Amino acid sequence: MYDNNIDNVNIPFSKKWNSIAIGLSGGADSALLAYLLCTLVDKQMVHIISHTRMWKTRPWQGYDSINVFMWLTSRFPNIRFERHINFIAPDIEYGNIGPSITDEYGKLVSGDNIQQRAYAEYICHYNNIDAYYNAVTRNPRNIDLLGMAERDIEPNEQNQHLSIMKHMGVWAIHPFRFVEKSWIVKQYKDYDIMDLFDLTRSCEGEFEGLDYKTYSVGEKIPECRVCFWCKEREWAIEQNK
Repeated sequence: MYDNNIDNVNIPFSKKWNSIAIGLSGGADSALLAYLLCTLVDKQMVHIISHTRMWKTRPWQGYDSINVFMWLTSRFPNIRFERHINFIAPDIEYGNIGPSITDEYGKLVSGDNIQQRAYAEYICHYNNIDAYYNAVTRNPRNIDLLGMAERDIEPNEQNQHLSIMKHMGVWAIHPFRFVEKSWIVKQYKDYDIMDLFDLTRSCEGEFEGLDYKTYSVGEKIPECRVCFWCKEREWAIEQNK
C-alpha cells in the first residue's frame, strides 16, 4: 500500500488489491472520494455501498446517490462497478433516537451508525474486498456551525486509527477524517468536475407537504439553508471564491 498525496491529503491505495468498496451517499464528500479513487483504479473491482435513508420524509435522497453513481460509470467506462443498496429504518436514525446504543467499541451511537457499519462489514466479507473507504470529514475549525461534536477533532498520535485501520481483515480507510469541507470544494474546482458537485446534495432539511406520497422522481427539491449541512456547504463554497 502507498499514500497517494492529493493537495497534502494522503489517500492510501494499493495496485495489488483486487477490489475496493466505497460508501457513497450522494453528498459532495463521498462523491469526491469515489472520483479520486476511480482515477487510481487499474484492474480493481469497485463496489459502491449506498443506504436508503429517511425514505418517508426525504425520498429524494436515494436518487441523489443514483445520479452520482451514473456519473461515475459514464466517466470511468472501463471500471467494473457493482452497486449495493442497504435499507435503514427511519426509527433507528440519529435524528429519532440519538446516540442511544453502545457499539462494539463501547461508544454510544445511533442505530443507523451500527447498521451502516454492519452492512459494510457484510459486503466486504462476502465479496472479498481488500479496502473499504468512507468519506466522513471534520467540522470547520474557525466557525461554529453546530455540527456533530465528535467531528471536532485534530490528528494526534493516539487517533491515527480514525484515518486507517484493519478491521475484520479489511482496511478501513477514512482519508478525509481530519479534512474540512473547504478542501473538498477546492478539489472539485481543481479537477474541473463541478458538474459532479452540482449533482450532489448536502441538505437534510424536510419540507411540509413534500414526502414519499407527494414526491415525484426528478422533482427539483429546495434547500432549507438552515441545517448544519447546508451551512457547511455554503461556508465551503464561500472559502473557495
